[in-house]
Amino acid sequence: MKGKLAAVVPLAGGLAALRVYDALRRPKPLSVHYLDAPTKVLVVGGGFGGITAVRKLVHALDGSQEVGVAVLDRVNFTTFYPMVPKVISSNVEIGHLAHSIRSIVTPLGVDFNQTEVEGVDFEARKVLSNKGSFPYDYLVLAPGSRTAFFDAKGVQENAIDLKGLREALQVRNTIIDRFEEAQWSRGNHDDGLLTFVFVGGGPTGVEGAAGAHDLIHNVLKPDYPEVDFDRVRLVLINSGDRILKDIDPSLANAAIHRLASQRIEVRNDTKVTEIRPDAVMLSDGCTIPARTTVWAAGVEPGPLVKDLHVPKDARGHVLVDEYLRVKDRPGVYAVGDCISIEGGERLPTLAQSAEQEGEVAGHNLAAEIRGNALTGFRYRSLGQLVDLGSTSALTDILGVRFSGILGEVVWRFVYLKELGYNLNRAQVLADWAIDRLTRPSASKLYDDPPTP
Repeated sequence: MKGKLAAVVPLAGGLAALRVYDALRRPKPLSVHYLDAPTKVLVVGGGFGGITAVRKLVHALDGSQEVGVAVLDRVNFTTFYPMVPKVISSNVEIGHLAHSIRSIVTPLGVDFNQTEVEGVDFEARKVLSNKGSFPYDYLVLAPGSRTAFFDAKGVQENAIDLKGLREALQVRNTIIDRFEEAQWSRGNHDDGLLTFVFVGGGPTGVEGAAGAHDLIHNVLKPDYPEVDFDRVRLVLINSGDRILKDIDPSLANAAIHRLASQRIEVRNDTKVTEIRPDAVMLSDGCTIPARTTVWAAGVEPGPLVKDLHVPKDARGHVLVDEYLRVKDRPGVYAVGDCISIEGGERLPTLAQSAEQEGEVAGHNLAAEIRGNALTGFRYRSLGQLVDLGSTSALTDILGVRFSGILGEVVWRFVYLKELGYNLNRAQVLADWAIDRLTRPSASKLYDDPPTP
């Protein structure tokens, strides 16, 4: 038992320290509501970039009675996306990776409205939504991104898009469905039934495949004695020459060896041209019989950004200057996956990038309101973390690299800190402790009811 708890017990003390740290950093809340404020600020999007911009702005305004801030989002919760693939193996409960936006911003004196933003009238300085219009003096655009399908046929119809918590649960439930069918067929089934294809060689695709391996071999295997687990096939499709291209090569090689030990096939320099209900068609002419395909191949700006009348780059990203101000739109800032800095380096679509942008945008917005000098944005990579399943992870923190079980300990501590909310931290820590002591449940979670 001591060995099983080795990666969890040290985190409990860290959790207590994080609670003290958060209390000391809590900013003074704003003193006026958005609707009553002489100066109105709207933030579109409650993800990493938007929430960080709000926090930095409130901290810099120091309880202002002149500025009111409101956040608009189509859902009332924010998701900790880096841990979404963990849901596949059910190491962490789905609700523990989400947090109410209202509960985050209300203590800051910031308002929240759950609404679907449909556009922006920049001349009238109004954000348009399905609940009417919202006036602004200053605007922060942080709408996030959507999955990119790269014109591959049949993806939206026949693949699961590993974008959020609901989709991760769908992957888990679909895998369980396949084993239910295999159990009752007693070996009389096609090879595609137990073949699971993951598309995308970045962190999400790699973590998704590793999570599926954990679910299948560490959770489901004891419950399906009639299934030949040697017929299980996990395939990872990668369009580049190696997986995890943005990770240090030594760590990427460690990941390659880890996946090989799990019998996860990696096919590099290959693109998916079509996904059918029972097969995946590849650019090299090969066909993989598979009834389950998971898509994790990249992101692009969503429909809101597509329809905005603002300067954009060739990929459809909003062009901003070095201060993260939208070109030709006074008083408007943008952060997150939807932006491109004119003349600057291409920014990674990572949580740390969005948070750093949110910090600078919030600071600069407060400075602009007060007539102070702005600060230019410079991205600084803090490292990368990749979960490789039970007892193994890759971590690169400011050039200090770990893999294996030590990497797992570092991975858990960093993400426990980044979760940001004490309730979520305590819940996830409890999940990890229980997972160390027991085999996770093989039940399907939150399955949708059958349609009438």
